[in-house]
Amino acid sequence: MDELRYGLLGPVKVVDSAGEAVPLTPQQRAILAMLLARRGRAVTAGDLVDGVWGRPAPKRAVSILQSQIFELRRRLEPGRRPRTPATVLASAPGGYRLVTAEDACDIDRFDRYVAEAARAARDGDPEDARRLLRTALSLWRGIPLAGVPGPHADSLRGALTERRLGAVETRIRLDLELGEHAESVPELALLVAEHPLREGLRALLMLALYRGGRQAEALAAYTDGRSVLAAELGVEPSTELSDLYERVLRADPSLAIDPSPATRAGDPLRAEAPHGSAADRTAGYRQPTPAQLPAPPSDFTGRTAAVEHLLAALDADSPQIIVSAMSGLGGVGKTALALHAGHRVRHRYPDGQLHVDLGGTSADPVEPEEVLGRFLRALGIGAVPDGLDKRAALYRSMLAGRRVLVLLDNAADGRQVTPLLPGTPGCAALVTSRVRLSLPSARAFELDVFSDDEALALLSRIVGPARIAAEPEAAAELVAACGRLPLAVRIVGARLAQRPVWTVAGLVDRLTEEQHRLGQIKIGDLAVDATFRLSYDQLPPDLARAFRLAALADGPVLSVPMAASLLDRDERQTEALLEQLVDVGLLEPSGERHYRYHDLLRLFARARAEEAVPDAKEAREPYTSEADAALDRLVDFCLATVRGAYRHSRPGCTTADSLAPTRATPVRFEDASAGKEWVRDELDTLLGVLRQAARRPGTQIAPAADLLLALDPFGENDFLWPYLNGPAAALADAAALRGEPAAEIRARYMLGGGLWQVGRGAEGRAQVDRALALCRATGDEVMLGQLLNVSALLDVTGTTGTPRYESALALLREAVAVHVRRGNLWGELEARNNTAHPLRQLGHLSQALDCLTNALSRATPLGWTVVRVYVQTGHARTLVELGRPAEAVASYTEALDGCRAIGSEHMELLVERGLGEALHELGRYGQAAAHLERSLAGARRLGNDPLQAAVLLALGTTLSAAGHAERADASLRAAHSLHIRLGIPLPEPLAAYGTAN
Repeated sequence: MDELRYGLLGPVKVVDSAGEAVPLTPQQRAILAMLLARRGRAVTAGDLVDGVWGRPAPKRAVSILQSQIFELRRRLEPGRRPRTPATVLASAPGGYRLVTAEDACDIDRFDRYVAEAARAARDGDPEDARRLLRTALSLWRGIPLAGVPGPHADSLRGALTERRLGAVETRIRLDLELGEHAESVPELALLVAEHPLREGLRALLMLALYRGGRQAEALAAYTDGRSVLAAELGVEPSTELSDLYERVLRADPSLAIDPSPATRAGDPLRAEAPHGSAADRTAGYRQPTPAQLPAPPSDFTGRTAAVEHLLAALDADSPQIIVSAMSGLGGVGKTALALHAGHRVRHRYPDGQLHVDLGGTSADPVEPEEVLGRFLRALGIGAVPDGLDKRAALYRSMLAGRRVLVLLDNAADGRQVTPLLPGTPGCAALVTSRVRLSLPSARAFELDVFSDDEALALLSRIVGPARIAAEPEAAAELVAACGRLPLAVRIVGARLAQRPVWTVAGLVDRLTEEQHRLGQIKIGDLAVDATFRLSYDQLPPDLARAFRLAALADGPVLSVPMAASLLDRDERQTEALLEQLVDVGLLEPSGERHYRYHDLLRLFARARAEEAVPDAKEAREPYTSEADAALDRLVDFCLATVRGAYRHSRPGCTTADSLAPTRATPVRFEDASAGKEWVRDELDTLLGVLRQAARRPGTQIAPAADLLLALDPFGENDFLWPYLNGPAAALADAAALRGEPAAEIRARYMLGGGLWQVGRGAEGRAQVDRALALCRATGDEVMLGQLLNVSALLDVTGTTGTPRYESALALLREAVAVHVRRGNLWGELEARNNTAHPLRQLGHLSQALDCLTNALSRATPLGWTVVRVYVQTGHARTLVELGRPAEAVASYTEALDGCRAIGSEHMELLVERGLGEALHELGRYGQAAAHLERSLAGARRLGNDPLQAAVLLALGTTLSAAGHAERADASLRAAHSLHIRLGIPLPEPLAAYGTAN
């Protein structure tokens, strides 16, 4: 590594320790040039492909790149042993980096000599400065990267040529300072002919001619330059060049050489600013270098990855024009990050830093023509031309050959920004905007909210670490309530800092109520909702409406079909509107055709929806708010779609036909599996819809209760009861309050069964009894059969004490009769399956088996469904109790296949338990324990406490029979504890176990 030397200032070459050139192909030279230009930093494979081949790249570009890297490594390290890591062209995350010795590349040596020359000039030693520059220029062997292909090589070639020209220009200034004006004229004349738009070279030529006694030719050089600028750019010469012309015209004595070393030390013809203005270099006037960046925030916190991204992007040595466009939500900290990064890289841009707030969120954003006027005056242009095109052309000319950072904050759109971008390498533009900008060659990235740790760190810096350390949990809740939005965290931190007697927990309590949260995140004139309103007020009416209404859906993400129902638009129109909201920074994409709001932005949007009155043409009912109308449309769409999924999941069931009629066009499913997947994907939104319908008096409760009922098969399939019980309770109470018995019956049916499923049978009994009484009183036969079924299950499990098998049998026989009367095959099969349970407990095993065998023959033509799995499992359990465990194992195994066919983990866990118990009866304890442990793990994962209690009992019994006394004891202890907690009557083994222990 230390012996290799690299040359880019001419044809690319690599020389080894013996002075021999390493042979390289053109593509290898292109790869090497990119790696050398990054000076030890990693280059991704994608960047290498783009840089070597451009876009579109060949189909096999990556494979060709890997092959060339392999060969390049072999040539750079011929003595490396096979399978040992490369130390020169080393691998890096996602790409490669070139490890070189100091000054191994001629570019590094060139830059070092130029920097040393600048120091010598500052120290008042122009002769040494000139010597160093001549040494630097002697490293050039011709056109840089000659013969190297690819867009990166083209860009780097242009940048290096520009740097060489800057060094030549500085060296000639020193020649003039040292009195060699006559000798400099031929070289300057040639350079001006090659670069007629470079005013600095023309100024040097005028000065050399004047000092050589050729005043008329000096004036003619100015006249020629003025003609060229007018013809090429339509602009006048800069104020500095014009001033020099006036001074030559009147033979200003200050243009003569001043041999004083003291004067030379302070001469504006300084080597450290090779690309300064013409007057700066020639006429004794020093234009201040613009340094317009506002101070960065003193408490800047976190953002490590984003800062590193920006620092890497703002690499002044890049051969390309650098444009980094940062977008993000209002208050997310774009300006703070941009200023922090800008100050970190100031040293890379010694020719100045320009800054402007473009007013993108105001009603009147700053016009680019006005900004260009400001920038040109900061760069020393006195007579700024009129017109956007002329100003932009002059601006790009002024930046050419310089290293200037341009920070364009708060941009409105690409139209505003494009004229303000530099036109040549060496400069960089950092743009911030709430909208996603489409800019040529820009590296775009979106700034997200803080991580938890970053938000807490900022809060701690504002409030003080002691207060945060005293209430760590409350502090975590506080930043969560702020959605980790930096502006919100800063505001609540300032409120706490101003009120030392407040506790963090007290402020959290103030933010608990969502509808008042935004009002609390305010201090003085600084408020989150005011920041959001700047963006909202700029939206056209249709987009503002979409922003308000799409926020009404609960859940972490929102799908296009759900949003379409809220907006009352078709999916194509809806997606277009949502994408526009993404573009303006008010919505975030979250997967294909899914979107999400920031928490605080969602609250802001909902508040606007509450204020808006629905259009009379859109509202089909007399709604008082736009939000109520939209939520009813969402319920309607969800009910229409879930009804279709219900029919696929429960063939032969008539319940779906009795649900409320709907207007929406639903999502249609080919089979039961597709419907289940949709419900799983949209579950959070569905639960939110139910909660909102319950708490909003302006929405219709009956369709929401039907939607809850339509989720019954999916609660059963995926054990969703822990999630459904809360919305069911809210809907039941709301329906009772509004006097809607049908809706109350449906909600209490779902709640009663759901509570029983999670081991809260006593509470479930009260709900079912109330619903059953309402059902009989109102003659609601739709729900009667299902309520009788659940009531019987509660009797069988003894939720209020001793199991009541005779009562359960009577209820189930009535349920069968109701289902037969209504033609509800599914309900009938479910009731007949459950009938077997009290029959077994009453000792009627043969009758139970006959009942199940008949039900199985009628369920089988439906294909694999949950009810068929239930019947198959009941059939197997009855065989176990009849002393036929081998047949039971076969029946359970068939049921297990059915669970996998319908994709129900919950049902599979129930079957695994039964299979374990059957294998236990066969004395196959090891296999039995394996099935039981799988069932137990799944029950814990789903939160099914009653199943856990049953499996722990069976597992303890099996482990005891297998001789694993310690493990059996642990299982039985856990089973005993769960039975007691859930109020489940203790089976004999556990009753005795509890007494003994």
